[in-house]
Amino acid sequence: MSLHENVHPRTRPGLLTRSIATAGSIALLAGLLMAPAAQALPMETGTVTEPAPAPVEPVPVDPAPADPAPAGEPSAEATPTETAPADAAPVETAPAEVLPAEVVPTEVTPAAPENISLPVIEGDPVVDGNLTSTGGQWSGAGWIQYTWIIDGVPVQTAGHVVGEADVLKIIPAMAGKSVQLTVTASSDAQAAGTEASAVAVSVRPAAFTVAWSNAVTGRPAVGQELRLNPLTTQGTVTYQWFRGAVAITSATAPRYTVTPGDVGQKLWAKVTLSAPGYLSKQLSSVQVVGVTATFVAAPVPTIGGTARVGQVQTANAGAWAPGGAALSYQWYRGTTAIAGAVGYRYTATAADYGKALKVRVRATKAGFVTLDRYSTARTIGAGTIVATKSLLVTGVHRYGQTLRISQGWTPGVTLKYQWYRNGVAIRGGTASSLYLNPGFIGSRVNVKVTVSKAGYASRAASTKLVTVGKAVITPRTAPKVTGGQWLGATLTANPGTYSPAPSAYGYQWYRNGVAISGARYKTYRIAAADNGKSLSVRVWASKTHYDTRAAGSPAVKLPTWAVTVLRGDGTYRVGTQIKPGLYKSTGGSFCYWARLRGFSGNVSDINANDIVSGVTYVQILPGDVGFESDGCGAWTTVPSTGARATSITRDGTYRVGIDILPGTYYGFASGDFCYWETLSGFTGTFNEIYDNDIPSGWIVVTIPSWARGFSVHGCGTLTRG
Repeated sequence: MSLHENVHPRTRPGLLTRSIATAGSIALLAGLLMAPAAQALPMETGTVTEPAPAPVEPVPVDPAPADPAPAGEPSAEATPTETAPADAAPVETAPAEVLPAEVVPTEVTPAAPENISLPVIEGDPVVDGNLTSTGGQWSGAGWIQYTWIIDGVPVQTAGHVVGEADVLKIIPAMAGKSVQLTVTASSDAQAAGTEASAVAVSVRPAAFTVAWSNAVTGRPAVGQELRLNPLTTQGTVTYQWFRGAVAITSATAPRYTVTPGDVGQKLWAKVTLSAPGYLSKQLSSVQVVGVTATFVAAPVPTIGGTARVGQVQTANAGAWAPGGAALSYQWYRGTTAIAGAVGYRYTATAADYGKALKVRVRATKAGFVTLDRYSTARTIGAGTIVATKSLLVTGVHRYGQTLRISQGWTPGVTLKYQWYRNGVAIRGGTASSLYLNPGFIGSRVNVKVTVSKAGYASRAASTKLVTVGKAVITPRTAPKVTGGQWLGATLTANPGTYSPAPSAYGYQWYRNGVAISGARYKTYRIAAADNGKSLSVRVWASKTHYDTRAAGSPAVKLPTWAVTVLRGDGTYRVGTQIKPGLYKSTGGSFCYWARLRGFSGNVSDINANDIVSGVTYVQILPGDVGFESDGCGAWTTVPSTGARATSITRDGTYRVGIDILPGTYYGFASGDFCYWETLSGFTGTFNEIYDNDIPSGWIVVTIPSWARGFSVHGCGTLTRG
């Protein structure tokens, strides 16, 4: 093998790592660095084809024989090329430089430092303390690198010249963990070195150092606050108050308010200090005994209300402090407690009249001394009787009636009565009611009521004077009129029934609501003036000591019957001899009539006229001056009723709906001339003819319901189908 092929790879400064810095690897590396160049191990390279062999750097040859390898270490000659661990950084190998054979440069490799004494960790391994080390003693070292390791994890690395110490600050997170120190000694900061480790130490938690007064300030009375002295230290401070040996729920502050449950109990607090890396520390305060409290404000109560019997007395307790006290009451009459009077309100009774009344207010609260306060006494005067309802006399002030009293007063009163007639006391009239006999009729009566009650001032009240009248007859059934309803018929008045039964009756007959002169008897004969009028009767029922009672009957409507107005032929003046209206003739075989506007005899004086046979109707108007009749018989007024026939057997004019009923009529015209017409009126004008016909043979005619009249001549008998 050529010398040029035995080139030892040059180690780059600073590439020595902790992963290969074990004692074995250091000895091996030292042996390699000190081996003669002629015994350098070949380096395995990859297969590379080059045009010419690269020049190699000449390696100096040490003529001296190599030192034998230390016992237990392999010889450099027998050591194969060392391969770096997988996790080591790659070693750069410079390209081989081929030099002329006559020039061979020489490289001197310094010897590795040798450890004389192992490094030692100095200092107390406690939290917040410091650990130091000077790295031990070395031969051939000029630089030491320190690596501090906590539970296998490097946390601090620093380099120093030999003899200069390195310091590790112990933080709370290191408590309970192992601290290891590894140092690597080298000739300088850039050279490879030798590693050595110190004996590991365990970090202890630190202990708190505090100066604290355990006194408890404040009065240990209910409602008062107890306080602990301030405590300043690192870490967390927690508090817990105790009642005896039992922790008080939620009492975890440096202040505590004494409660009723603390009375007679020992109160104290436990203070716990804690922080990461420190041992917890507990401190106890002094003990104090809870005592009852007293009210800081206890006002004297006052009494409100009117100091009279029957009036409500109200106790005003005032504002007690602290709040939350339960207040109870007791009323006193003089120095004697009134049984059952334990509310803040009390109604003075008759027993309190003239007495001194006062009230006691007692305040109680858990953990507080019970306290009584008394009001100033007040003298109770006589009560006032109050009318809760107006005094009235009920009943009717008439003979036979009983008068009674309606009233309302303060409860528990005594009432006395005295009735008066015309201002004079009635002997024996001391009851709450009075019967009115006939002797009271026309008198004025009233009553006086005297009201009294123990402990109250008496009072009197009187009602107003009222005149007593006669008794009243009460109708049971109304009077009514019976009898025929035609001219000359006699009507009889039934007086009705009454309570009590009257001793006499009086009567008065009325025509259309107007008294008929002289008609003052129980019966009445219908006269011509009553034609179509309404008749009624009024009855007066009378009895001794009773007011006469009048009652009226329902009116009886008389039908209108015919009255003869004109008895023969002639010309008559309208307004004096005959009034405007609807008239009916008694009929004739040849009847002529005319409504006139004058009496000159000229045709122009005729408003309307007609020639008819049989019964006929004529409506004389207010504008007509005269009326002429020839062959028509007598003219009469028209009754309000008729036959309402369904068969027409005689010639004439008929009222539809009164004389005949509307509908369809059938007949046979057997005569030489048959004529009929339906009419809307009876004035005789052509415009009142709604329809007409001159039929022969069989006849069918419909008379509408709205038609006022129907006239027929020579048509025989017509019958409604």
